[in-house]
Amino acid sequence: MGLKLPCVLLLTAALLAGCAGAPTESGSQPAPDQSPPPPAQSAAASGPDAPVESFLVDDPDSPYPMAVESWTLDMDGDGEDELVELRAEKAYFGNESEPEKLFEGINGIRPYTLVVTKGETVYELPLGWEDSGDYISNPYYFSPEDSERTGACWTTDRSGNSVLALWFDTISAGGAGRIEVYAAAFQGNEPVLLPVPEYGVEAVLDEETMLTQVTVPETGYTETLDLNRWLTNYDKQMKEWNPDATPGPIYSEDGTLEWPAAPGQIDDFHYAESAEEGIVLRQYLYGTAHMDGMGDLVTTLSWEGGQPVVLKQEFEWYY
Repeated sequence: MGLKLPCVLLLTAALLAGCAGAPTESGSQPAPDQSPPPPAQSAAASGPDAPVESFLVDDPDSPYPMAVESWTLDMDGDGEDELVELRAEKAYFGNESEPEKLFEGINGIRPYTLVVTKGETVYELPLGWEDSGDYISNPYYFSPEDSERTGACWTTDRSGNSVLALWFDTISAGGAGRIEVYAAAFQGNEPVLLPVPEYGVEAVLDEETMLTQVTVPETGYTETLDLNRWLTNYDKQMKEWNPDATPGPIYSEDGTLEWPAAPGQIDDFHYAESAEEGIVLRQYLYGTAHMDGMGDLVTTLSWEGGQPVVLKQEFEWYY
């Protein structure tokens, strides 16, 4: 990453028009709760004609503040403080009826950039640009005040170096039922984004005992899920909603188990929180249907030399 002068990017009308919000992925109990979307905002206000200067202002009363969060601390461990800011870009659009004007977007969506100022040098780490060239495919974020699962924490890696972890809610704000997670730290003489991997699962079911061996292939961690126990809890919940419900196991004519299925499916992150070292991340496991939530894969993640290290991994089953 090269050094960059202080600057603020303007999200152009063409870019905004070419990007659609993430599709909503429906989920039901016992998937993570889906919070209602934020309340509607007022109509867009017109902007100045033929703008020359940046539209962004450090105004805490603006619905699109330039600095969403800021911290002053010794991030690189050299004894001198750095200024670390999470900045948001305002979004503007035009229309054919008034081509000479720009209007400020009012849907709450804007890309974020992590800005680290070290002495006279400013580093910019745009979030969501990786592997997408000049096109922001993901993420567009809603304001933190409208997003219950958005958060940030300062933690450490294996060597005790400072790491900033950020997670952004796309669930409460009408997104695709997931959160985006980032981590940043100094490597060498400059700040970089650290990898935050998501993990997969493989499941093997013994239909006779209804025990399922569930394994994380990337780490080799494995546990046994008792489907009979899960089914007992599932039946209890169903009867609370409908006393006449008889879900039970479903078998085909030849005696093959059709439902429930082993939890061989896993979602992206849906929850994050700080840990004494690193961060704790949760991914949702399910069987044939997304509504058949069977548990969470809970990973405590840190870093060593800029690479991810799993400190702890476990399944929390829904029973």
